[in-house]
Amino acid sequence: MKLRHERTLMKFDRQLPIYNWLYPLKGQELEAISFREAHAVLDPAPIRSRALYFHIPFCDTICTFCMLSRGLGSEGDPIIEKYTQALIKEIRLKAQMESVTAVPPRVIWFGGGTPSTLTPDQIRRIGRAMHESFDMSRLEEFTIEFEVKSVTREKVEAFKEIGVNKARFGLQTFNPKYRELFNITATLDQTYRAVELFGEYFDFRSFDILYGMHGQTMTEFAQDIQDAIDLGTESCEFYPINHLVTQNTLHTGYKGANLRALSYVEKMGMTVFLNHYMRNSGYKLYNGHGFARLDGPDPEPAEFTTTTYGNKYHEYCWAHHDDDLVGFGASAVTQSLDWTIMNDESRTGYINGLLGNDDIKVKVTRSDHIPYERGLVLHLPYHGRLDKSRVAWDKIDPEVLVKLDELVREGMFEDRPHEYVITELGWTWYVNMMYYLSPSGDQKILDDFIELRSRNKALVDGDRSMTPVGKGRRLPVVATS
Repeated sequence: MKLRHERTLMKFDRQLPIYNWLYPLKGQELEAISFREAHAVLDPAPIRSRALYFHIPFCDTICTFCMLSRGLGSEGDPIIEKYTQALIKEIRLKAQMESVTAVPPRVIWFGGGTPSTLTPDQIRRIGRAMHESFDMSRLEEFTIEFEVKSVTREKVEAFKEIGVNKARFGLQTFNPKYRELFNITATLDQTYRAVELFGEYFDFRSFDILYGMHGQTMTEFAQDIQDAIDLGTESCEFYPINHLVTQNTLHTGYKGANLRALSYVEKMGMTVFLNHYMRNSGYKLYNGHGFARLDGPDPEPAEFTTTTYGNKYHEYCWAHHDDDLVGFGASAVTQSLDWTIMNDESRTGYINGLLGNDDIKVKVTRSDHIPYERGLVLHLPYHGRLDKSRVAWDKIDPEVLVKLDELVREGMFEDRPHEYVITELGWTWYVNMMYYLSPSGDQKILDDFIELRSRNKALVDGDRSMTPVGKGRRLPVVATS
């Protein structure tokens, strides 16, 4: 990937086709280490703040764009009850570990899968175990991901009782053609009813919209944007679809409908259009994907991104080195300093290990250094601003600092006395900047992953070249008086 040193919107020669990843990627996998040993080596002393993630890996139906760890399951299924028991067991076991309990959580996120496949009783039992096991005095945000067709008032009340203050759901698109291709079986009427119900119980509501699907027109995208605005939620997040990690089934559907893959220049045009549409509709960016509704005049008219609202859980995914994440559930990931711990990816293995042996099979990786640069590599491009006092500058690889200065010179970031902030041009390229700022070892791992996924001929992606300009004859510029 090359950065173009000239005055142009096309600052990179190609677009990275993936949008998020764990960091650091480079590390040594430790095979002979147990669940308890892995958590015993974690040092909570340097940790500034923490988030807890709980994975509920069951869905009523499987969406074709999703490759997350999940399986079929509906409310009342025996497998979900067994999983609930195993999850509570993991909570109780980790409550005995100082490395987990020493830092009170600031943020909790229930994801999946579909947490709303739980029954009200299961919700309350998990919540009770959490409150009995962890200090909740610093909790600011507690989010649940819903699938709207499994939403009931009884479940919403149960989530409210255990402390939830934010509801999210995966709407993805209003367009019936793409809803069918995605295998979204919820109706829009169910969506509208759920949004109203969430408003009765929770302080914040948000949802996801995907764009850049094969054959999607700008007119179709504009309609999705307006329909999203009309829902009236406090925020919404728009994600360009990552075709490299979608299912073959989706691409079979594209082919059957004779839908052409969009180029990444076309997708970029959608991103730029989205930004202007939302800003002129009373919304403002708070990170790489999210827009917050402004109720009244903008209190920060000179700033490209807002500081009045944010997705706090994402602050632990695109994080500083000393903000960590502790995961619970099958395939859940814990990232703390230089350690990454992934729970057993098998739902059956996870359940049997905990209920039979009070144990979990884990995959443990240790980086060759504490990733002090993570705030620069991930947090700054994604969240759009970086407090300079949060960075241990003497411990940052010079390679990263050289690239940061380069991006400042190219107008991607603004260097202020006490912070760096992203510009509108920089936001357009925030994913590429995360890659560009990464050390070469991490870049190679990403390159290898992209190459591997690209070998799957069933996955059809668009042209990633981003240099449609500069190929013609450049005439001299004549100054006019």
